[in-house]
Amino acid sequence: MIQQLVGLLIAYSFVVAASIYFLGKPSLILGDLSWKTFYFLLIDWRFLLGGSLALGARFMFVVINNLAAKIPSLSGSHLTVSALATTGSLLVVVLVNHFFLGERLSLSQMIGGIVTVVGISMVLR
Repeated sequence: MIQQLVGLLIAYSFVVAASIYFLGKPSLILGDLSWKTFYFLLIDWRFLLGGSLALGARFMFVVINNLAAKIPSLSGSHLTVSALATTGSLLVVVLVNHFFLGERLSLSQMIGGIVTVVGISMVLR
């Protein structure tokens, strides 16, 4: 069952990263927001796709939480474990933002990301 949880967490990470990619494209969100640009944002296919993926990620979180509740070693704190485990998606988000949106991280930000990943792996043991 833990393998299913890990597989679902990996899938969740990519769904979250894709939603942020589509919602966070600079050409979509940068600049002055007026009622007109806000309207065009709401009907933009990238924004709608990103929002749909974000909603899908929320449903995946419910499934992850349900699965964690069924694992004896995690059941006593399944909601906390689920919240911490899904935070691992941030690593995938950072990689997608780096390779597809050209964002850069400082050394201290990279170290913080590594510490986060190590901490999450400790929570799932």
